[in-house]
Amino acid sequence: MGLRERVSALLGAEQADEVPGGHQSRAFEATLPDGQRVVVKVLDAGRADRADVERRVEVVAELARSAPQVCAPLAIRGHLVNEIEGRDGRVGLATCVEHAGGTPPRVDRSADAELMGRALARLHHAMAALGPTGLPPVAALAAVPFHGDGAEQLLHGDFGAGNLRITDGRVRIFDLDDCGQGPPLFDVANALYMVLFDDLTTRVVPCFEAFAAAFLSGYGAVKGVDPERAELDRFVDLRVAVLERWLDDPSCAPIGIRTSPPQWHATLREFIDAYRARPT
Repeated sequence: MGLRERVSALLGAEQADEVPGGHQSRAFEATLPDGQRVVVKVLDAGRADRADVERRVEVVAELARSAPQVCAPLAIRGHLVNEIEGRDGRVGLATCVEHAGGTPPRVDRSADAELMGRALARLHHAMAALGPTGLPPVAALAAVPFHGDGAEQLLHGDFGAGNLRITDGRVRIFDLDDCGQGPPLFDVANALYMVLFDDLTTRVVPCFEAFAAAFLSGYGAVKGVDPERAELDRFVDLRVAVLERWLDDPSCAPIGIRTSPPQWHATLREFIDAYRARPT
């Protein structure tokens, strides 16, 4: 029995279809017997601490109770994290969340970019209301000494168009696997960083400046104050510096860097070079 069949059996579903899930885990979409669409992620237990995974899922479940835009983790057989064995005998940690319908936002559309900014600001508000979570800092902030003057709180850690879906003007947010503590402006800067990455590596027509203007406008409209661009630039610089450190020593990098192929590492280094060659 392969992993797909084992996921189906765990859920009691007729079928689970594998979907692209990045380097951290394998992801499957399925329909539960009650008709609910879900996504299951299976993370290699040998590369993750179960207690850490459980704590993050518990925090996201608490967040989803007050923030309906967050896709809620779902308990399967009474557990938010289940062990599941693949064909090769390796044990995986399976988590299940609500499926987000709709379409990804277009970062080259100002209306979508502004909507993303508003969604992040509302998410930050709900996250701040949780108070201390016991989670460590997000990975990039844990990798380098960082001393900020602002308050720290729970962050998404990977907020971007790929982890959002829009339906009738409403945004659903998922993939909080990298959530952790930090200053809210880091999340804002990281969203800018991801668009800039695509501009410098894959996009034929750059859209970063237009995206940044609309995204920050949306975020500031909800927050009541515009983010300081100089502070955001500092966080983007930090994010690039941490990426270079991880590439130089993958043993200290997150699993997505450690397990990615050499071709992807080469693309990441090309981005670093292009970023530093930009006019200032």
